[in-house]
Amino acid sequence: MSEGNETSRRTGRAVKIALALSLALNLAIVGVIGGAVIGRDRHDGGPPALRTLGLGPFVVALSRDDRAALRDRIEAQGAPLREERRAIGGALRAVQAALLTDPFDRAAAEAALARSRASAGSLQEAGHTALLDQIEGMDAEARAALAERLNRVMRRLGGPRR
Repeated sequence: MSEGNETSRRTGRAVKIALALSLALNLAIVGVIGGAVIGRDRHDGGPPALRTLGLGPFVVALSRDDRAALRDRIEAQGAPLREERRAIGGALRAVQAALLTDPFDRAAAEAALARSRASAGSLQEAGHTALLDQIEGMDAEARAALAERLNRVMRRLGGPRR
């Protein structure tokens, strides 16, 4: 009988460790998303970094003028994007509140993370739309130059063509 209790304790401990690791991973993901969204473009003090809108290597590959024009497109969207960023901040605060409950309120944390994901997805969609609008206005030569710069950026980042 004591062997069964020992197995039960080990299983209980393993479940607790797995839950703690899962929570830590979720918080790390929220932290990365939140930090990216809340962060500002440190180069010119302008609108939030374009990378926070799911544009990653394109931000580096675009010419300075195209990057500035893309920032203008995104900044013109104004309030809706600011609301999405605020929603992510609110979701992070809700996760923080769930962390402080005893017992841990997993359902509240899960709902907050889902809201954060939805807002991050909306920001990414807005970024992709603005990028496509910018690219659509380029001539063939400018698009070819962008493709070449994107290729160089991806090689530096360890992309699939390495």
